[in-house]
This record gives sequence, C-alpha cells and structure tokens, in this order.
Amino acid sequence: MGSRGPIPKLKLVDGTYQPPATPPSPATTIPKCPSWLTKEAKREWKRVAPGLHKLGLLTELDKQTLAMYCQTWARYQDAQKILAAEGDTYIQPTNGQPKQRPEYYIMKDCLKELRAFITLFGLSPSARMRMELPEPKETNEFEELLD
Repeated sequence: MGSRGPIPKLKLVDGTYQPPATPPSPATTIPKCPSWLTKEAKREWKRVAPGLHKLGLLTELDKQTLAMYCQTWARYQDAQKILAAEGDTYIQPTNGQPKQRPEYYIMKDCLKELRAFITLFGLSPSARMRMELPEPKETNEFEELLD
C-alpha cells in the first residue's frame, strides 16, 4: 500500500528548498566520562562513546545525555542480574501468594528509557536509518594547520 495524501512538491522546483542546517562540529577529542557513573555505566560509555564521536553525534553538549543513557543501562543490568539469580517472582510472607519482584518493574522502566536514548543517539540500525548523519570530513594535517 502506498503513502497517503498528496504527492509532495519538489522544493527545489517550487523555490522553497533550504539546505539542511549544519550539525555542530564534533569535539576534537571524545568528551571525558563523568566520574559519578557506576563501573558498569563507565564500561558502556567506553563502548559507545568512540563510535558516536566518530559519527559526529557526541559533543561536549551531549555528554550528560550519554551519561544518563549509560547509567540507565547499568541499572538495567543490575536488575537483570538479580532476576537471573532470584527469579521473577517471590512468595509474599503475609499471605503466601507469589508476587512479581520489584526488579522486574525497574528493568521494564529502564527498557522504556533505553529505547528513547537508543533513538536519540542512533544506537540501532533502524534509528540510524532515520537520522541525517553528517558526512565524515576527510582532514588533511596541512589544512588543519592552516585553520
């Protein structure tokens, strides 16, 4: 089934074309990992930060957002470990009925947040396909000296 609605106009033909805004230029170095992150969160930072920086998606302005992603990932991992060790349910001492562990709800909330961060940073193939990534610039040492 095709797209609904009228056929889109060619902006170049009708004179309304505007070139895309230039994205912020990436920092020359990868922003430093915040010291307040947990060990697991720092491990995730080290895994994703170089790739995001290479794509031009990680600047100093994005540092806190990436830190929140990494900390959410660590919280998700902690909840997963507890559920793997102790199971998804426990028996309530008051009435003997099984009940879902609180870690399950923590994990579920973390997954919801992680999906939002994954979309923001293009950490999945489908999210990257929807993003307009800047073309990587091939730099020349001589040109950098002139700038």
